[in-house]
Order: sequence, then structure tokens, then C-alpha cells
Amino acid sequence: MSTNSATNSRTIRDTHCFCGPCMELDIAWSWGKNEAMQGSKLIQREAQRLFDHFAARLFELHPASVLDVGTGTGRLLRLLRARAVPCAGLDPALGEEAAELGALRGDAARLPFAEGAFEWVTLRHVPHHLPDLPGALAQACRVAKKGVLLSEPWFDRSVPGQRVAERWDLWEKRQHERGGMLHRPCLSAGELLAALPEGAWDVETEHYRHVAKIPLAAIEERAAPLLAELPTEHEDRQEWTAIREAIQTTGLSYNGTLIMTIRRAA
Repeated sequence: MSTNSATNSRTIRDTHCFCGPCMELDIAWSWGKNEAMQGSKLIQREAQRLFDHFAARLFELHPASVLDVGTGTGRLLRLLRARAVPCAGLDPALGEEAAELGALRGDAARLPFAEGAFEWVTLRHVPHHLPDLPGALAQACRVAKKGVLLSEPWFDRSVPGQRVAERWDLWEKRQHERGGMLHRPCLSAGELLAALPEGAWDVETEHYRHVAKIPLAAIEERAAPLLAELPTEHEDRQEWTAIREAIQTTGLSYNGTLIMTIRRAA
């Protein structure tokens, strides 16, 4: 147990979970002239795999009610409702799909709910989008009766293909931020822990990654519209060339996810 103060103690357990050999998933795709299209499907499949893993962790908690902060399209809300779990969603950029599910437009650092209004609060791959992470986590902990389940994309830096993937991720995020989006580097478990409010928390972290290579053509397809907006002499053009060469040499594997379960200590 790591004790930061008399009122701020955290029990931390870390689990590393890896699934599968290094492969292009378990589908008999051959990379050819439709490589970008198949690669895009692979990216979607891997993203869904991470979502499913997070949802499985949530349902293991047997939640009686859930608030999903940064709900996006409301995918988690639909899954919760299909299982008859009372839920609500909130997003600062509320889209039509989530609005149709009754989600609210709002600020994660100013949740319009009473203390302990939901058993669990979720923030899936949301923290690196937040302008005020400590404020958002303080609000999530206030509204949660039992705890907070959050996650962040995660790269295993001990693996060359993952280091290339993180380099690409940072490049892509810089282009998003040039366009006005708040899209910061992914946060580590330590950074998330440091942002927790004062209090006694039991914290369990898990790193999960399914090992799947992403073809260069799929990354090139994603990069194309960003390159079209990038000034001719911008240094990120040289960085893109270097990333492309690294993918050809080392390969690029899809990111994993860091899942953190934060419970109120007994």
C-alpha cells in the first residue's frame, strides 16, 4: 500500500494481460490491393475488442446504475440498457445518437448529479481529452457511490511495434490539436493516480493488449487527410516520413488499454 497522507491511501494491484500471438487477427485476410480497406476493418475490429474488454470489466462489478462520462455515440449506454442497467450519459460534444438515448451535454468537471447518484461512473478512453482531469475525477468520485472505472489507450514500450504505434499516435494527435481538438498524449497509471482527489481509494490497474499488426496502407489512409492540411514545410512532414519508414522496418501493432478500477476504501 502506498500512503500519500493520513487521508489519502491507495491500495494498488497491477495485472498485465496479453492475448494471442502476433498475427493479423484470426481472420484469413491477405493484404493486397484492398490492403487499406482490410486494414481499416482490422483497426475497427481491434477497437471493438478493447471496448468489449472494458465492458466485461464493468459487468463483473454487477453495477446497479452507471453514469458514462464522455459517452460519445452512446455505445456503452446501449449495452447497459440491453442488460436493463439504469444508466445516463454525458458528453461535452453531444452527438445525435447519444442524445436520442437521453444523454446530456455537459462538462465532466461539473457533473449535474447529486453525490452518490450512481453506483459506478465510467470514463472510457476519455482522460486524455479532458482539460481539467483532477476536476473531472473529483466529480466522478463524488457522484459514484461505489467507484469509478476508467481506461486509457496504452502502448507497451518494450515492444518495437508498440513504440512505433505510440509515435504514430502522437503524430496524429498533434494534427488533431492543430485543428482545434483537445487530444493529448495518453496518460499513464501514475498520472491518473496523481489526479485522484484526496481520500481513501483501493485502486486496481490492468494492462490489456491483443497482439495484432496493422498494415502500412491502413495508416497511410488515416494520415492522408491530415497530410492534406499540413503546411508543406512543417516538421511533421519529415516525422511522417520517418514513421512510415519505421512501420516498413519494424511493423506497427495496435494499442492496448489501461483499465483502472477505483473503489472507495472500506
